[in-house]
Amino acid sequence: MKALALLAAVVVLCSCGSAGKSRSGSNASQASAARTASAPRLGSPVPSVSPLPRLPPVALAPFPSCQLPYIKGPAGGAGNLAGGFVEGSQGTWTADSRGGITKSGNFYVTDVAPTLRGSAFSGWDVGSYDLALKRWLPVRRSQVRGDGLAYAYAEPYKANASDQVENSTRIHVVSPADGSDHVIYSGPPRAVVDYESDGIYITAVHYYAGEGYGVGLWRLDPGTGAATEIPNGVAFQVLNNGIGWTDGGTIMTHGLSRFDLSSGSQQQWGVDADSGWAAFVGLDSKGSPLVDLHIFTAPTSTTLFVYTAPQTRTAIASLAFEQVGITDRRGTWLAGADGIYVLDPNDKLVKVSNETSGSVAGGCN
Repeated sequence: MKALALLAAVVVLCSCGSAGKSRSGSNASQASAARTASAPRLGSPVPSVSPLPRLPPVALAPFPSCQLPYIKGPAGGAGNLAGGFVEGSQGTWTADSRGGITKSGNFYVTDVAPTLRGSAFSGWDVGSYDLALKRWLPVRRSQVRGDGLAYAYAEPYKANASDQVENSTRIHVVSPADGSDHVIYSGPPRAVVDYESDGIYITAVHYYAGEGYGVGLWRLDPGTGAATEIPNGVAFQVLNNGIGWTDGGTIMTHGLSRFDLSSGSQQQWGVDADSGWAAFVGLDSKGSPLVDLHIFTAPTSTTLFVYTAPQTRTAIASLAFEQVGITDRRGTWLAGADGIYVLDPNDKLVKVSNETSGSVAGGCN
């Protein structure tokens, strides 16, 4: 999943230390069960070193009766994007005539009016679909306020005309209904982590250097730009019920950080340094973290696990995924190298589409 996107992020937009990045995800919600694949497996303590289980192939299922927003094209500012919908029993993608997003310099710009702008500078920048306004946005879903009526993005810029590279940031807040755009922060490099009802979460980054997703965490008032530093802040990838999750974003991540925003406490989950690379890929419908474990020693293998406690996990499938999943009432949608999967509320996985070369851009409605 994250291998290609992560390497791009490290080259272009990186942190000055360890912490987390932000990618698309959503609050977990209870849902009706979807058709499934493999039988459930009992959770067991994580061994210090062991081969990963080889699980049966994931079953195929008809695509649900809904439209799934799915953006095709290279994430991370490598080219233009095309928004469309996956639907029908075969899960076929059809481009939306209003879904074009063009790469222009360091920005993604929507093709339809009102023209909207978002960052195309970091290795994980991509677009999303705004169900409230029924239009495509040039930012990740996590950068959009819950009601869909505002989003935030970071603009790298040169503090002085003589500077060789971008070394400062402006944080913008945009109203997608009318395209109004105003700056609420100008200063040292920052990245937008998330837009929540209580404000915009940002983290400190270094451009063109280092490794990881961000260090420190601040909450900006979207009206005034006033900043509140979060004690022991971690730049989470997904926030659910006040709990942030991240794998840290280093080249070889070995576990998760669970960060409680209210208390500032951190806890390590699934630390398994001898087993290879642990990549966070989202939350299931119960809010439990999903992790792809990659073993690089022979025989190489990848297994998707759900963790229910720091060292307790259940194997779901022998698969790797391309992005942090998005959870809606049907379950968690996961984009893989060979198609689209949905993990139902009982943590049963099925493959519902063969569409590839894109990312899930919103819930299925």
